[in-house]
Amino acid sequence: MEKEEIESERAKIITWWASIIGVCLVIGLGSTLVTRAYLERRHMEVRNWRPPQIARLEDNLEAVNRDGETVNLGQLEGKIYLTGYQYTDCPAGCLGMASVMKVMMSEFGKDPRFHLVSISVNPAEDTPEKMDAWVKDKGVDMPNWWFLTGDEKIIRKYMISQFKFYGVEENTDPAKILAEGKFAHDQRLALVDEGGHLRGYYNVMSPEHGEYELKRMRRDLKMVLNPELKLSDFE
Repeated sequence: MEKEEIESERAKIITWWASIIGVCLVIGLGSTLVTRAYLERRHMEVRNWRPPQIARLEDNLEAVNRDGETVNLGQLEGKIYLTGYQYTDCPAGCLGMASVMKVMMSEFGKDPRFHLVSISVNPAEDTPEKMDAWVKDKGVDMPNWWFLTGDEKIIRKYMISQFKFYGVEENTDPAKILAEGKFAHDQRLALVDEGGHLRGYYNVMSPEHGEYELKRMRRDLKMVLNPELKLSDFE
């Protein structure tokens, strides 16, 4: 009887361990299959990725172009454009941004849908005449490129609420003004599609990441202009 009890207990232990091992194998196999399916789905999503619709310009902005004509961003419906925040008295950064935008115009300007928009950080001093003179002096006098000025409060509020740009801060330190300009402002470029959706921000003036940001902006712009393109087309 004692031997039978021992054998019975041994059988129970073996059965218990077999059950545990079986459960672990099922869990392990299930986890492997789930992980594999997830990775395959993520791989497919990455290959088919496109610049997301981050936000939409819900309100319109009316401003004055450098030629004195009153225009509004609603007129650019159906266009795909890059927007930058600049001003004519900026000692360096704004000209750098304009140079990058000029390169984009030379690369994509043959497409009639492509447009550029530079909006003044300092509308109180950037008159249309002053902006027009700056544009011609700096060699960025190109078609399909607006340089806008207007009411300072309206423009700054719009840039924060609609473009989601950082607010403008006025520098007061003379040394800082000399080196960086009178205003500290957002130096990213924003990409807007034909439906007024913001599709990306690009810190092209970053000393560390400017090259990468320029490459990313060029890729995203190609994808927005050509809806059939996927991320896998750039591999």
